[in-house]
Amino acid sequence: MDAMSPSHGGITHVSDTALMVAAARALESESADGFVHDPFAARLAGERGMAILRALPHPEMMQFGIAVRSHFLDELLLEALASNTIATVLSVGCGLDTRPWRLELPPELRWVEVDFAEMLDYKDALMSAETPRCPRERITADVTDAAQRRSIYAAAGAAPALMITEGLLMYLPAATVEALAAEAWQECGIAHWMNDITTSAFAKAIGMDKLTSVRNVQASDFLQGEQILDVLRRHGWAAGARRSYIADMGFAMERIRRVMGDRPQQAGPPPVTPDDPTGVYRFVRG
Repeated sequence: MDAMSPSHGGITHVSDTALMVAAARALESESADGFVHDPFAARLAGERGMAILRALPHPEMMQFGIAVRSHFLDELLLEALASNTIATVLSVGCGLDTRPWRLELPPELRWVEVDFAEMLDYKDALMSAETPRCPRERITADVTDAAQRRSIYAAAGAAPALMITEGLLMYLPAATVEALAAEAWQECGIAHWMNDITTSAFAKAIGMDKLTSVRNVQASDFLQGEQILDVLRRHGWAAGARRSYIADMGFAMERIRRVMGDRPQQAGPPPVTPDDPTGVYRFVRG
């Protein structure tokens, strides 16, 4: 069955998660106190994206998590563009991200989206009447293939670049994460790398480890967040900026209280320590 088909609500391909994420952004955009405003998300999510989100055990938790991730990544991206010389943004596994259209980006910035052909074709068809804030290009590629990764690096070129892999690394084989960490800075001008990291302890605390629909489309040897951090650090990537899902959540406390409702609090020590590295990062070459 076509991965973009609206005829069922289960996750059968990693691309289905992009529909789910768009649905979460769409609902968040309708909220009076939403953390992200995406006027295109509902169109991109469609009925299938909404069905996938509704089929999750706690869709409101997923909506909240996606909203916070998007909010933090938006902040860190705009900060990076304002304070660094960055010619190109390379959005790998871009899915249905709409930042080229919804953010105030420098008009001279080059934005390159990378994903499967089916995903990019679907997105282009629905966004054809919209004008991005900066020049946007697309590359069809599978990052698990070494030759196709080289085509991504070649397209990025030698000018200073920032790579985004939002919501991607947790699905990839361990060898692909290793390859990206080792190759990206050597093969082209990528000097900044934005990632979201969710540790196994944090995933367990919020029940994410029980999302079998998501687990079914992860690689058999996928890496936990703390393992991804180890890989990046081993290849010389250091945290240049970070937003913590624990320490930087003051802006969201009212929403957290509403989402949690009257759920009983776990007795004993908290399941996640204050120094847990979960969050959104901009890595730089150390």
